[in-house]
Amino acid sequence: MADRAADALVSKLPKALWKSAMDAAEAIRTASRVLVATHIDADGISAAAVAAVALSRAGQDPEIKFHKKLDENAISELRSAGADLLWFTDLGSGSISKIEGIRAVVTDHHVPDMPLARERKPGQALISDFQQVFQVNPVLHGIQGATDLSGAGSTFLAALALDRENIDLAFLAVLGAVGDLQDQKSRKLEGINRDVLNAATASGAVHAVQDIRYFGRETRPIHKMLEFSSDPVIPGITGNEQAAISFLVGLGLDLKQGESWKTWAALRDKEKESIIEAIRDVLRGARRRPETIARLTGEVYVFPKEHAGSPLRDAKEFATLLNACGRHGKADIGLAICRGDRKDILAQGIALLRDHRSALSQALAFAKGKGIVRLRNIQYFDAGDEIEDTIVGTVAGMLLNSEGSDRSAPMVAFADSTEYSETPSVKASARGTQDLVALGMDLSQAMRHAAESVGGVGGGHNIAAGATVPADRKKDFLKALDDMVGSQITGRAPRAG
Repeated sequence: MADRAADALVSKLPKALWKSAMDAAEAIRTASRVLVATHIDADGISAAAVAAVALSRAGQDPEIKFHKKLDENAISELRSAGADLLWFTDLGSGSISKIEGIRAVVTDHHVPDMPLARERKPGQALISDFQQVFQVNPVLHGIQGATDLSGAGSTFLAALALDRENIDLAFLAVLGAVGDLQDQKSRKLEGINRDVLNAATASGAVHAVQDIRYFGRETRPIHKMLEFSSDPVIPGITGNEQAAISFLVGLGLDLKQGESWKTWAALRDKEKESIIEAIRDVLRGARRRPETIARLTGEVYVFPKEHAGSPLRDAKEFATLLNACGRHGKADIGLAICRGDRKDILAQGIALLRDHRSALSQALAFAKGKGIVRLRNIQYFDAGDEIEDTIVGTVAGMLLNSEGSDRSAPMVAFADSTEYSETPSVKASARGTQDLVALGMDLSQAMRHAAESVGGVGGGHNIAAGATVPADRKKDFLKALDDMVGSQITGRAPRAG
């Protein structure tokens, strides 16, 4: 059964991408000790879980290291760990030139660092890659890493190549893709993610359901779900708890079951349909575009083996719990949950999720009070040391999607870096919209270019990217970024100087 499902998936993959997964699997199979280095976000934690389970099944006792980024200190530490092979998941491609000389597997989906990318054609590997680094990355094969395959997805392909029995890990690749917001553009998973989803649904591990796409379907009271709604924002309701309650009561809904507030998942289908249609009416009355209204509903992903009402049952909420763990220094808890721990560890994860939501709420209020500065092509706010550098990117995205926001320019957020460096540095996180990407914006290139121009590092995806830059070069970085984004969107050459 597993072989048949795996064969069906493999038959749909680009041959060169599958070949890279097979090469990576052979390197893993022949290594005596593998150390996994992964990112701290939901995609990275999901990827680490895929790698950990695959290695355990292969008879290894894997060690997992979590990293915010692969800087020189992190790479030096990993070099000295004494592993026969380093397996980088959801990171590594942006630092390929820095890991030269290390025998490694990289299962990633970020844009490779520019020197390497310029030297190769899509799908073509360098001789040095065969000597040391085995890279599984959709970008190298002309496939979008921001929408078509996540870091967990690339890791899953390597695990599948290692053993067809690992087809049952497809649900973790779905979780990673949703955590990486790869379903946002089309309101569903697409590309290779779609094929991986089909494998997961065929086994019964995931149900893909057409429903409202707001966060909190399983755990939030319905009125709270609407109060914190975004994409699309509901005029007059988003951000207003009492207005959300009045709106629902006006539809004749009983919002409580006994003493408890009802959640969206507890509603009957007819009740859901009535709320959705009423929200559409509000959006139409506010003259929102049809494509904006369409974003209200789409595909959502349910893990049916999890208990109803658990944050693990809905993919968005599960991914947010993983982000809460990783962003607050407890990625190992998220990893344990992905691997099936449902006792004390899950309780710790849920507590971290509560703290995470509180931290985001306070950070969002601070950012709004601080004020946003608009430049010609970008907008930004500087949180200093008031917002953790691990969540400032999430806050930037929340600001961009809040009611009344200016969505005509990407949002850039600064926070003081908490990582040790010889000179003070700041973390910059940028978030855009699909409309801006359609106009030509590529934040991965823009952030990398601007950061390198001031002696920093940067990269990511076209719609979301990050950078670390010297604190005293912040203004120069902003100018370079503003010019770069302007040249991408308008076709103008960046201003000199």
